[in-house]
Amino acid sequence: VPENWVWIRLGDFCSIYNGNSINAGEKAEKYSKKCAGHSFIATKDVGFDCSISYDNGVKIPYDESKFKIAKKNSTLLCIEGGSAGKKIGIVSEDVCFGNKLCSFNAGEHINYKFQYYVIYSPIFKKRFIENKSGMIGGVSIKKLKEILIPLPPLEEQQRIVDKLDELLPLVDKLAELN
Repeated sequence: VPENWVWIRLGDFCSIYNGNSINAGEKAEKYSKKCAGHSFIATKDVGFDCSISYDNGVKIPYDESKFKIAKKNSTLLCIEGGSAGKKIGIVSEDVCFGNKLCSFNAGEHINYKFQYYVIYSPIFKKRFIENKSGMIGGVSIKKLKEILIPLPPLEEQQRIVDKLDELLPLVDKLAELN
């Protein structure tokens, strides 16, 4: 790690929290087919390709205060079950989200896309897998907050993001050729 970088725990540079569960009856009765409100993102709405589907028909009214919100540009990560550590994406709008997902909201000295690339990285995935436990296979919020990551200055974060944004589409094209 370069001299101007620091090692920091994930929980020290971003807020990390999981979402809310909704039972099927309540979802159908109160939150399905609503016109106005925050999209409710469940694990099934986050793709293995880092996409997020917002059109599942479930909306949480804006004035409903019991649901946690992942702010626009937050990273969502599946933290429990077979998709744990494998489904990840950046939200393009404020959303409510399920309890098997975790929201990472970047602090003021963190580039939100750098945060995403850190969580998407092989180093993070390795640490995530090392911390999985339980029959379902998940990682607790407490353990996520303790994961150490190298953090460069903000300007260098932006340079890294710019380079990854340039190179990763090329890597995807090469992968398609095989």
